[in-house]
Amino acid sequence: MHEPEVIVIGAGQAGLSTSYYLTGHGIGHEVLEMEVPGRSWSRRRWDSFTLVTPNWTVRLPGAEYRGDDPDGFMGRDEFAACLTGWAEQFGCPVRTGVAATALGNGRDGRLRIETTEGPLEASAVVVATGTMQTPRRPDFAATLSSRVRQLDAETYRNPEELAPGAVLVVGSGQTGGQIADDLRLSGRKVLLSTGGARRVPRRYRGRDCTEWLSELGFFDRTPDMLDSPAERFRAEVQVSGRDGGRTISLHRLRRDGVELFGRLTAIDGEKAEFADDLQRNIDNADTFSRMFQDMVGAHIEKNGIDAPLPTAEELDGEPAAGDLPAPHRRAIDLREENVATVVWATGFSYDFSWIDFPVCDAMGYPVTDRGATAVPGLYFMGLNWMVTRKSGLLFGVGDDARHVAAHIADYLGASR
Repeated sequence: MHEPEVIVIGAGQAGLSTSYYLTGHGIGHEVLEMEVPGRSWSRRRWDSFTLVTPNWTVRLPGAEYRGDDPDGFMGRDEFAACLTGWAEQFGCPVRTGVAATALGNGRDGRLRIETTEGPLEASAVVVATGTMQTPRRPDFAATLSSRVRQLDAETYRNPEELAPGAVLVVGSGQTGGQIADDLRLSGRKVLLSTGGARRVPRRYRGRDCTEWLSELGFFDRTPDMLDSPAERFRAEVQVSGRDGGRTISLHRLRRDGVELFGRLTAIDGEKAEFADDLQRNIDNADTFSRMFQDMVGAHIEKNGIDAPLPTAEELDGEPAAGDLPAPHRRAIDLREENVATVVWATGFSYDFSWIDFPVCDAMGYPVTDRGATAVPGLYFMGLNWMVTRKSGLLFGVGDDARHVAAHIADYLGASR
């Protein structure tokens, strides 16, 4: 069997974007996918999920959004269909049901990939598996009472499929906030263990927050601007695209009946313990929101932008006059609270140990120069902050893919 010049591992937006540009260069390649193209969207999101950035941010090469609702938010199934339709449209050479298990040296300077269907070799390999690979739970999750069902954010689907009773959501980032809101809207009693996630108003002074953040250069920030490498994995800001776009904030959730707690620190059977940091978490989120609003205000004034003053609806997630410090309990009995389900929205882990080359830093994170590694022919795509803040996002991954594909074309041309 003739082997392709390039193998792309992963058929999410990063792998598909790379395939699109490789096709444009006339480079023979194959995309390996363990399930189906775009599976993280179609199989790892809850039923009411929507994009959290407006439709106009979908700038995948050859699949840019051209619909009549650029400021809306596509739902899970609609966007997953867009991905699969796009892959079919440009003839993406994808092999499904194949997982890569090892990557190392092959013959004559080629790279060798061990897969669940046997070994493959190629002149170049692009690892496009991303960093949100496996749901992460704290070790003490194993000590939770067997009476309580445990779900990860990627296995939660809807409130109706849960047993009757209250739900404890652990993690208040973008995902945890949206799931808590989804449960709350269904009438469920929701308990939310908070963390240090930041927030912004969904809309502010007449525009979506994404548009302001883009104009302010937030998405063009580079990794060297971060305080530490760990900042690459900080929780995303609390925001939702549901119902045409919703502000998610701890203040709003609290006013809507969600009971807030500090960070979950321990579980012993039916007993859950929380840190004394709830008010600090609320204050930190408020500080970031105020900073965002101040930056937008300064940007408007500096550039003479005609923008309306903020409305009460836009500021719905802000502290209300007369708000008291958030009351909180440091420990609860889950049985007494009738908690039947815990949803872990505590992020994801990644593992590149299957790659037999020293291309990762002390955190196990790939080190690249715009996707190219120190190993000739080995590339990465779709990493958080790989080139800029938007590298792993729908309106930035295409730029990275174009560069990586051009680099591969040059590399293959020089090696012939």
